[in-house]
Amino acid sequence: MPGMDDPTVLLRGGSRDGETTTLSPAVTRLYAVSDAPGMLDVYEATEQRVNVPGNDVTATVFEWVTQEPADGVAPEALHMHPGH
Repeated sequence: MPGMDDPTVLLRGGSRDGETTTLSPAVTRLYAVSDAPGMLDVYEATEQRVNVPGNDVTATVFEWVTQEPADGVAPEALHMHPGH
């Protein structure tokens, strides 16, 4: 289970809609691999908190805001969805 240093977040919109992950509380913008080749989905933190089915913690909602080219972004800096 995530600790206070790595809270659960819920992604809304974009290719990763409905996925959850854990992030440092300092993170306010997330770049995730998109289904579109060579693109990244960009999510930003909101003030909204929700209960996520199957989790016993409340998640911070990160909303999809745009897509950006993946050029120059290190793979380790990306949120990868399961299976990648």
